[in-house]
This record gives sequence, structure tokens and C-alpha cells, in this order.
Amino acid sequence: MRYTLRMKNKKIFRYVLKKGIYNIGKYIVVHISKTKNKVKNDSINNMYSNRNFFAVCVSKKNGNSVIRNKLKRWVREAYKQEELNLKLGYNIIILYKRTTKVGEINFHIIHEDIVNCFRKLDIYEN
Repeated sequence: MRYTLRMKNKKIFRYVLKKGIYNIGKYIVVHISKTKNKVKNDSINNMYSNRNFFAVCVSKKNGNSVIRNKLKRWVREAYKQEELNLKLGYNIIILYKRTTKVGEINFHIIHEDIVNCFRKLDIYEN
């Protein structure tokens, strides 16, 4: 992913889930918020404002580790395909619904769901 870093900070993760906006798709929920940096150095702030932070979360209720990793791979690949069309400076979290079963879906369905959620959240560049 060119313009995206993994979200590793638990505080940012919780902030996005609590204060960010979200959209519910058929199989996923997408939460976003603007990137907020409390660093006083302008060069570091510019570096982070030109990046997105991304995280995927899958519940244990979705299946065993093989299935959960498959679901995460699908989301990461769909995000990579859409990354160049997205605005920069956002924190993005994608959560799978607990009712999602691998037998019902495939990569193309997840990709469509992500695209629809991104459009509704208006984070595509024009």
C-alpha cells in the first residue's frame, strides 16, 4: 500500500470507533475519521497528513483463524485496488459483521461492499 500505514495505536483505533463517522454495508462496517496529529513539528504533521491509516477487524464469531485471515486478505486487496482513488489524511477501520459467513461471499462481493461504503462516506477524490 503506497499511501497507507497500518493503524497500530489502540487510542486512535478507539477514537475512530467512538468519534468517527461510519457506513454499514451488507457484510462490513466502515468507520472513518480525519487524521489528527498532536505533534508540533510541521514536517512530521505533513508526512502524516499525506497518508491514510488502515485497520481490519474480524470477530472470532466469523470462524477459525484460517477463515478470519482469508476475510482480512480480501479486505486488504480490495483496499489496495481502491487506494489511489481515495482522499488522503483519513483513519479507516473496516469491521466484518458477525453474521458474515465465508460460504455466502467472495472477494468481488466484499470489493463492491467496500466501494459502496467509501462512496457514501465521500472519501473518493473527484
